[in-house]
Amino acid sequence: MADLMKAGVITAPYEFEIREIPTPEPGPGEVLIRQKAVALCTMEQRVYTGVKKFPYPGCWGHEVAGVVEKVGPENKTQLKEGDHVVLGVPYFCGECEYCTRGLEEHCLADFGLPKMEGIIGLFGMAQYMVVESKRAIKVASEIPFAEKALAEPLGCVLQGIKKLNILERDTVVVVGAGTMGLLNVMAAKRRGARVVVSEIDPKRREKAEKLGADASFDPSKEDAEEAIQRLNDGRKADAVILAIGNENANKDAMKMTAKEGRILYFASAHPSVPFEVDPNFIHDTGIVLTGVKGKNLRDVWDAAAMLSSGTIKTDELIEEVYPLDKAQEALEKASNNNTFRIVLEM
Repeated sequence: MADLMKAGVITAPYEFEIREIPTPEPGPGEVLIRQKAVALCTMEQRVYTGVKKFPYPGCWGHEVAGVVEKVGPENKTQLKEGDHVVLGVPYFCGECEYCTRGLEEHCLADFGLPKMEGIIGLFGMAQYMVVESKRAIKVASEIPFAEKALAEPLGCVLQGIKKLNILERDTVVVVGAGTMGLLNVMAAKRRGARVVVSEIDPKRREKAEKLGADASFDPSKEDAEEAIQRLNDGRKADAVILAIGNENANKDAMKMTAKEGRILYFASAHPSVPFEVDPNFIHDTGIVLTGVKGKNLRDVWDAAAMLSSGTIKTDELIEEVYPLDKAQEALEKASNNNTFRIVLEM
């Protein structure tokens, strides 16, 4: 293990450099991860383009897969050097009212963000990272690291699927067939649901059906309410998952949902446009509106288990893999809305 490691650092909007900084050492209860792959989520894209106002310089990246390089002292973990792992919830205390209910993503403790050599961030775009061992979740070694890196977004998807309580023979509409929309398609199909995709891009509709969607339609060419009834024997959907955040999608969701149905606001919106909801509409229909902020530890455990067993495969969701030295080129491509996941390997 080298004394210095490479880290990809966003120094300002659309500005990026590779820096060499000291390789961290694990303390009590911690493990050192040799990070092998990090997928570039919309978070990293928004920091790079300046849409998300995070501090600069920053080393980001949170969809990570790697190998346990070293186990710190006074650690009772069952992990050992050489284990392949994915990383779960960034920081949580395990003691507050949310953590004790299994909702670590809402932890009340204010840990702040790590900082090394004047660089702030989650450090997924670095060759090494120290984490609490409870955050590192073992995963099968046979799967390519780039594919394992999608365990974290899959965990977010699984939380939403559980919250919607999707059952066999439910009809689910997924609005948007980007990476997260397609993960929602696969997860809903695993629950036995009939899945319909609303997506304007024909190539994405084709990909959705390849990955298991039962049907799809273009909401720019067909009324969403009429489309779902046409494709679902005259019925509306039991659940609608909004994997994109925009005003038209919000309106379509209300029109497509059956009485006692559920709407999940999975994607955040940038910009966020408020919309009106008639309380009598909710009162009369019983429709439930809910959202997902992220994932808890159990969600990532479940995601790792699904990837390890081959229940869900993420290879079709990876657009391209770049080396760390070409991270800026990767960020530029990832910021193009027409791509699926771009992954860095280190």
